Amino acid sequence: MYLPKTDIYNNLKTINDNYYVAQYQPPTFNTLPAIIFRVGSNTINTDLDNRIASQDIEIILDIYANDSITASNVLSEVENTLRNMEYRMTYSSDIPNIGNLHHINARFYTIA
Repeated sequence: MYLPKTDIYNNLKTINDNYYVAQYQPPTFNTLPAIIFRVGSNTINTDLDNRIASQDIEIILDIYANDSITASNVLSEVENTLRNMEYRMTYSSDIPNIGNLHHINARFYTIA
């Protein structure tokens, strides 16, 4: 079974050394922009011999930034990076501000 977390993390870290990348949201953000991701679904599909034939993988990602333009630019960079990994963005949405943070939520899907 393929576990994508390490590959996702390593590829997101290549976007920009100044971006905070993690699997879990910290209680407070000390570094922005921040990219927080998790595996939303990792479902296996088996063949007739009960071997894994493929996996449907969804990555759920949140971007936090000081302003909307920066958050959108980070989303563009993330989309390009994950598309190069064969993921397709299936959803993105601006989330209403929390204080003075700008937040975008996005989902990416692939078949591995």
